[in-house]
Amino acid sequence: MAYLKSNDLFGKLAPEAIYEKTPHPMLVADHLMTPDNIGALIRLADNIGASEVCFLGKEDEHRLGKVRRAAASSRDNIRWYFSDEGNLRRIVPEGKTIVAIETADNATSIYETQLPEDVAFVVGSESHGLGEDLLSQCDMVVYIPVPGPTRSLNVSHAAAVALFEWQRQMLLR
Repeated sequence: MAYLKSNDLFGKLAPEAIYEKTPHPMLVADHLMTPDNIGALIRLADNIGASEVCFLGKEDEHRLGKVRRAAASSRDNIRWYFSDEGNLRRIVPEGKTIVAIETADNATSIYETQLPEDVAFVVGSESHGLGEDLLSQCDMVVYIPVPGPTRSLNVSHAAAVALFEWQRQMLLR
């Protein structure tokens, strides 16, 4: 078996065809602290074909040069921005179902939950997750089962699991 460049493989498979039948997802991240995580989420959102990424919090608190380096070429491929807005309904376009990725009382396993087609995923900060105020604004809350001894995921890893599980479910519909 020979190595095949990803652009060659995906050029033949055309995975972007998913967006002929379903809307692009959106990603919202709450007050992230590290530029590497912000950059990783921008790159991830670009990889999945998301419509945009909104980072709750102040832009001037972050080292944007480091964010841009972590995002690499994706920084110019997708709309990403910071917002002080606390009301998710003002950020998320109408019609999108807001789904929190969080461990919470009312959360269901992402693998046992039918995810909506038109979705905005919300992830919390690295140290505190999503607060009750944001959780209460979400239409659904899903968690990712973590079987190993460290029971929490990096925010960009959690978002990746959720976005690609969403993609898998959309392809099965």
